Amino acid sequence: MLDLIKRNLLKYTLVMDGVVCVAAGTGFLTFSALVAELIGPAFTAEIVIGLGAFLLLWGMFHLGMGSQSEAPATGVRVAIIGDAIWVAGSAAILFIDWQGLTTLAAAFIAVMAVGVTDIMLLKVIGLARCGGKVWA
Repeated sequence: MLDLIKRNLLKYTLVMDGVVCVAAGTGFLTFSALVAELIGPAFTAEIVIGLGAFLLLWGMFHLGMGSQSEAPATGVRVAIIGDAIWVAGSAAILFIDWQGLTTLAAAFIAVMAVGVTDIMLLKVIGLARCGGKVWA
């Protein structure tokens, strides 16, 4: 099983990232008021709905790439850049609006930023293993 994952690291990473993003996006859309209340005044229900819609589309983008026999290198690069922007945005939120977040929200944002960083690195490694240069 591990050999199969090693051979298809990029494909599995894209699919799992897609599944997680679709699930998170659906959760944010469904429970936007509750999520906004848990996060604190920095995020309104409307912002959570926008984030949920983005995650749903982002997840479908990943699932689309992961369902192909060979993921398009340009699409993977877009995904890597998107992950980097997410991590930078998360850090900015934590540093700039720390007082506007609940402790739970700050912890959630920090843990998610670490998780997205890990996924981004798996995409970089997977793309390199497929013979595609990460940055052409």
